[in-house]
Amino acid sequence: MSVALSAADLFSAAILLEEKGARFYSEAAARFSGEGKKLLSGLASMERVHAGRFRKVLEGLPQSGEMTEEKEYYLRMLTGDRIFTPEAEMEKRDDYGGILEKAITVEKNSVFFYTAVKDSLAQSMDGTAVDLLIREEIGHFQSLTDALQRWLERKGEA
Repeated sequence: MSVALSAADLFSAAILLEEKGARFYSEAAARFSGEGKKLLSGLASMERVHAGRFRKVLEGLPQSGEMTEEKEYYLRMLTGDRIFTPEAEMEKRDDYGGILEKAITVEKNSVFFYTAVKDSLAQSMDGTAVDLLIREEIGHFQSLTDALQRWLERKGEA
């Protein structure tokens, strides 16, 4: 399927993803205290900042034409369960390590999504905003990986 998405379409999708990420991390943070709560709350805050940054970029873009059924379907496929996969859904029984594993999966999927977005934007606009976001998502991945390693070491499983 070849669907012509505009930069506005892609940034609209990215805003939705960042908002979903903020909810994910906020819900996760509510389960913990101390270091875990601080890390997850900080990530929720960063996701809200990303959404705000993308809103500013979106304001400066020409709006795309009508949202066709085909475009809507494609955006749903890009943003639906491809980043927040069923495996990344939080469950009541998840401990801190389990939540970190799920968050790491979400961040890896996000990097892939934003890399695809950047490639789609290559001919229509500068991908600098997306480059910055990719670096930040990779930073989130690293922070989560480090936190998981510390947690496993404390549990004697590393």
